[in-house]
Amino acid sequence: MNALLLAWTILLELFFTYRNVYYDKALAIDPKYEHALYDKGDDLDALGNYTEAILYYSKALAIEPHDVRALTNKGLDLDYLGNYTGAIEYYDKALGIDAYGVPPLTDKGLALYKLGNYTGAIEYFDKTLAIDPHDVIALNNKGAALKSLGNYTGAIEYFDKTLAIDPKNTFASTNKAAILERLGNHRTLGNATKFLQ
Repeated sequence: MNALLLAWTILLELFFTYRNVYYDKALAIDPKYEHALYDKGDDLDALGNYTEAILYYSKALAIEPHDVRALTNKGLDLDYLGNYTGAIEYYDKALGIDAYGVPPLTDKGLALYKLGNYTGAIEYFDKTLAIDPHDVIALNNKGAALKSLGNYTGAIEYFDKTLAIDPKNTFASTNKAAILERLGNHRTLGNATKFLQ
């Protein structure tokens, strides 16, 4: 890890730790202060303390059960911990309140992908793309899902769409190169991998 990255990491950890002192003070005065509960969950999430973050999102949701952000973030932390089915439950709750929320749509697609439900994942990536056709995360992951289904032409199409928006996207260029190599198209492979150099 280079010195600048290490310094930045330490600075962020200090920042979140410092903020948490004030959240704790606010919660000592009012243990049901939803914004402090939610924000503390966010900071714990940023520090990688997903289990503890879930506890604070749960406390915030006990006060305001229709908070789409808390529902989505609790789902995301469950996802980080490998509980994809639990994550989908919270994404569905968020989508039940706001059916057009891009984060829970995309995150549900990712959880379905991780469960091997590639067709279901594509459905949610398509919903995201209907709202924002330039969403690189949805484009990339739809490409990955199509690749997993063996639809290499479709996958390349979505990786190309990603690269048109973000030409240095290594996920898209690496996956496209892998498909082209698998198909034996070495001439085009050179173009796909030029961004990796």
